[in-house]
Amino acid sequence: MIRKVRQEEIHHLYPFVYNILSNLGLPLLDRLDEDELTQIMIEAMESPQYRYGVEHAWLCVQDNQVAGVLFGYPGEYLSLVDGPLKVALSERGYSPSEIIQNPETHSGEWYLDKLMVTPAFRNKGIGRRMLQTIDNIAKEAGYTTIGLNCPIDNKIAYHLYKQIGFTEHTKILLGNQVHFHMTKNL
Repeated sequence: MIRKVRQEEIHHLYPFVYNILSNLGLPLLDRLDEDELTQIMIEAMESPQYRYGVEHAWLCVQDNQVAGVLFGYPGEYLSLVDGPLKVALSERGYSPSEIIQNPETHSGEWYLDKLMVTPAFRNKGIGRRMLQTIDNIAKEAGYTTIGLNCPIDNKIAYHLYKQIGFTEHTKILLGNQVHFHMTKNL
Protein backbone atom coordinates (compact mmCIF):
# COMPACT_ATOMS: atom_id res chain seq x y z
CA MET A 1 0.00 0.00 0.00
CA ILE A 2 1.29 3.46 -0.94
CA ARG A 3 -0.08 6.37 1.08
CA LYS A 4 0.71 9.80 2.50
CA VAL A 5 2.90 9.89 5.58
CA ARG A 6 1.22 11.02 8.79
CA GLN A 7 3.01 13.43 11.15
CA GLU A 8 3.30 10.77 13.86
CA GLU A 9 5.15 8.52 11.38
CA ILE A 10 7.84 11.04 10.49
CA HIS A 11 10.47 9.01 12.35
CA HIS A 12 10.16 6.35 9.60
CA LEU A 13 11.58 8.91 7.18
CA TYR A 14 14.73 9.73 9.18
CA PRO A 15 17.00 6.98 7.78
CA PHE A 16 15.97 7.81 4.21
CA VAL A 17 16.49 11.57 4.60
CA TYR A 18 19.78 11.11 6.44
CA ASN A 19 20.98 8.95 3.54
CA ILE A 20 19.88 11.60 1.02
CA LEU A 21 21.57 14.49 2.84
CA SER A 22 24.79 12.66 3.61
CA ASN A 23 25.19 11.68 -0.06
CA LEU A 24 24.49 15.06 -1.69
CA GLY A 25 28.18 15.81 -2.13
CA LEU A 26 27.80 19.34 -0.74
CA PRO A 27 30.92 20.57 1.10
CA LEU A 28 28.89 22.10 3.96
CA LEU A 29 27.08 18.85 4.72
CA ASP A 30 30.35 16.92 4.50
CA ARG A 31 31.74 19.11 7.33
CA LEU A 32 28.94 18.18 9.74
CA ASP A 33 29.32 15.20 12.04
CA GLU A 34 26.57 12.56 12.14
CA ASP A 35 24.87 13.88 15.28
CA GLU A 36 24.78 17.49 14.08
CA LEU A 37 23.49 16.54 10.63
CA THR A 38 20.83 14.38 12.28
CA GLN A 39 19.66 17.24 14.52
CA ILE A 40 19.55 19.70 11.61
CA MET A 41 17.61 17.16 9.53
CA ILE A 42 15.06 16.51 12.29
CA GLU A 43 14.53 20.24 12.84
CA ALA A 44 13.98 20.82 9.12
CA MET A 45 11.60 17.85 8.92
CA GLU A 46 9.43 19.30 11.68
CA SER A 47 8.17 21.70 9.02
CA PRO A 48 5.63 19.93 6.80
CA GLN A 49 6.70 22.18 3.90
CA TYR A 50 10.33 20.99 3.90
CA ARG A 51 11.15 19.04 0.73
CA TYR A 52 11.46 15.90 2.89
CA GLY A 53 8.66 16.79 5.32
CA VAL A 54 5.32 15.03 5.68
CA GLU A 55 3.53 17.34 3.22
CA HIS A 56 5.69 15.95 0.42
CA ALA A 57 6.14 12.32 1.55
CA TRP A 58 4.46 9.00 0.72
CA LEU A 59 5.25 5.60 2.23
CA CYS A 60 5.07 2.21 0.61
CA VAL A 61 4.14 -0.29 3.32
CA GLN A 62 4.34 -4.02 2.69
CA ASP A 63 4.12 -6.81 5.26
CA ASN A 64 3.73 -4.12 7.96
CA GLN A 65 7.17 -2.73 7.09
CA VAL A 66 8.29 0.40 5.27
CA ALA A 67 9.30 -0.87 1.85
CA GLY A 68 9.99 2.51 0.32
CA VAL A 69 9.40 6.23 0.40
CA LEU A 70 8.92 8.92 -2.19
CA PHE A 71 9.15 12.68 -1.91
CA GLY A 72 7.64 15.07 -4.43
CA TYR A 73 5.97 18.42 -4.91
CA PRO A 74 4.93 20.93 -7.58
CA GLY A 75 7.91 22.49 -9.37
CA GLU A 76 6.66 25.91 -8.33
CA TYR A 77 7.53 25.05 -4.70
CA LEU A 78 11.27 24.72 -5.41
CA SER A 79 12.16 28.13 -4.00
CA LEU A 80 10.35 27.29 -0.72
CA VAL A 81 11.08 23.66 0.10
CA ASP A 82 14.59 24.21 1.46
CA GLY A 83 13.61 27.09 3.76
CA PRO A 84 13.36 24.88 6.88
CA LEU A 85 16.82 23.39 6.25
CA LYS A 86 18.32 26.84 5.70
CA VAL A 87 16.82 28.06 8.99
CA ALA A 88 18.15 25.02 10.90
CA LEU A 89 21.63 25.59 9.43
CA SER A 90 21.55 29.33 10.09
CA GLU A 91 20.55 28.82 13.73
CA ARG A 92 23.78 26.81 14.15
CA GLY A 93 25.96 29.45 12.55
CA TYR A 94 26.27 27.90 9.10
CA SER A 95 25.68 29.83 5.92
CA PRO A 96 22.55 28.53 4.17
CA SER A 97 23.90 29.88 0.88
CA GLU A 98 26.32 26.94 0.86
CA ILE A 99 23.51 24.51 0.05
CA ILE A 100 22.18 26.35 -3.00
CA GLN A 101 22.20 24.08 -6.02
CA ASN A 102 21.22 24.44 -9.63
CA PRO A 103 17.44 24.50 -10.16
CA GLU A 104 16.39 20.88 -10.34
CA THR A 105 12.79 21.19 -11.50
CA HIS A 106 10.60 23.48 -13.54
CA SER A 107 7.37 25.35 -13.05
CA GLY A 108 4.48 23.37 -14.53
CA GLU A 109 5.72 19.93 -13.57
CA TRP A 110 5.08 17.76 -10.53
CA TYR A 111 8.57 16.93 -9.36
CA LEU A 112 9.65 13.55 -8.00
CA ASP A 113 12.48 14.64 -5.72
CA LYS A 114 13.44 11.18 -4.43
CA LEU A 115 12.19 7.61 -4.60
CA MET A 116 13.94 5.09 -2.39
CA VAL A 117 13.27 1.41 -1.81
CA THR A 118 14.46 -0.32 1.37
CA PRO A 119 17.21 -2.85 0.51
CA ALA A 120 15.15 -5.83 1.74
CA PHE A 121 12.39 -4.94 -0.74
CA ARG A 122 14.48 -4.25 -3.84
CA ASN A 123 13.90 -6.21 -7.05
CA LYS A 124 10.30 -6.95 -6.05
CA GLY A 125 8.50 -4.34 -8.18
CA ILE A 126 8.16 -1.78 -5.37
CA GLY A 127 9.89 1.01 -7.30
CA ARG A 128 7.71 0.40 -10.36
CA ARG A 129 4.53 0.44 -8.24
CA MET A 130 5.60 3.65 -6.57
CA LEU A 131 6.34 5.27 -9.94
CA GLN A 132 2.91 4.27 -11.23
CA THR A 133 1.29 5.82 -8.14
CA ILE A 134 3.00 9.12 -8.91
CA ASP A 135 0.84 9.47 -12.03
CA ASN A 136 -2.25 9.67 -9.82
CA ILE A 137 -0.60 11.98 -7.29
CA ALA A 138 0.39 14.42 -10.05
CA LYS A 139 -3.02 14.27 -11.74
CA GLU A 140 -4.84 14.87 -8.44
CA ALA A 141 -2.62 17.93 -7.91
CA GLY A 142 -3.63 19.21 -11.37
CA TYR A 143 -0.42 18.43 -13.26
CA THR A 144 0.02 16.82 -16.67
CA THR A 145 3.82 16.51 -16.51
CA ILE A 146 6.07 14.73 -14.02
CA GLY A 147 9.75 15.62 -13.78
CA LEU A 148 12.64 13.83 -12.09
CA ASN A 149 16.42 13.72 -12.12
CA CYS A 150 18.36 10.51 -12.63
CA PRO A 151 22.11 10.23 -12.04
CA ILE A 152 23.65 9.44 -15.41
CA ASP A 153 25.50 6.46 -13.93
CA ASN A 154 22.36 4.85 -12.43
CA LYS A 155 21.52 2.61 -15.38
CA ILE A 156 18.93 0.53 -13.49
CA ALA A 157 16.84 3.57 -12.52
CA TYR A 158 17.30 5.14 -15.97
CA HIS A 159 15.93 2.06 -17.74
CA LEU A 160 13.01 1.79 -15.32
CA TYR A 161 12.11 5.45 -15.88
CA LYS A 162 12.27 4.91 -19.67
CA GLN A 163 10.02 1.83 -19.39
CA ILE A 164 7.47 3.82 -17.38
CA GLY A 165 7.39 6.54 -20.06
CA PHE A 166 9.95 9.17 -19.01
CA THR A 167 12.14 10.80 -21.64
CA GLU A 168 15.38 12.66 -21.06
CA HIS A 169 15.47 16.37 -21.81
CA THR A 170 18.72 17.81 -20.50
CA LYS A 171 21.64 17.23 -18.17
CA ILE A 172 22.08 19.14 -14.91
CA LEU A 173 24.63 19.17 -12.11
CA LEU A 174 23.26 18.45 -8.63
CA GLY A 175 25.84 18.41 -5.86
CA ASN A 176 28.86 16.89 -7.54
CA GLN A 177 26.92 14.53 -9.83
CA VAL A 178 25.56 14.92 -13.36
CA HIS A 179 21.89 13.94 -13.79
CA PHE A 180 19.46 13.56 -16.66
CA HIS A 181 16.37 15.72 -16.15
CA MET A 182 13.56 13.46 -17.40
CA THR A 183 9.86 14.14 -17.86
CA LYS A 184 6.72 12.18 -18.48
CA ASN A 185 3.52 13.59 -19.96
CA LEU A 186 0.33 12.17 -18.46
